[in-house]
Amino acid sequence: MQDKKDLPSEILRNLTQATIKKSPSVRREFSAGGVVIKEKREVLLIKNPSNIWTFPKGHIEKGETKEQAALREVKEETNIDAEIVDYLGEISYFFTWGGVKVYKTVYFFLMKYVAGIPVPSWEVKDARFFPIEKAKQKLKYKGDKEIFEKALQKMDLLL
Repeated sequence: MQDKKDLPSEILRNLTQATIKKSPSVRREFSAGGVVIKEKREVLLIKNPSNIWTFPKGHIEKGETKEQAALREVKEETNIDAEIVDYLGEISYFFTWGGVKVYKTVYFFLMKYVAGIPVPSWEVKDARFFPIEKAKQKLKYKGDKEIFEKALQKMDLLL
């Protein structure tokens, strides 16, 4: 049998979904977030409680669309008003929280800066705009790097 790393991503996703369905001890979470670009030169990042720079994101609340959640989370975590330009894709990953295994899917949107000065909320340690090249260096998570590359490919959509 092939190693999981060699399987196409769609097959791996199906295996992951099957594993989750068979395992009642895995909790599902859904979040949404944004890659906010300012004047095609800077990108908004937050420093999470683990001191890692990432994109603002958070749980999708009951009755909320992915888009509404993404805009709300950007505003709540950073004090920045933004406008959705396009959908970038999703990332999914496992983590353990309080002894419970969680499988989380995060939906990301390309956003255009509208207004505001970055002010971190109580949920994050810092929030600020970085030049694009500096932001690339700051990102540590593989999923964030992939989403950022997709955002950069769609920069022409920003007016």
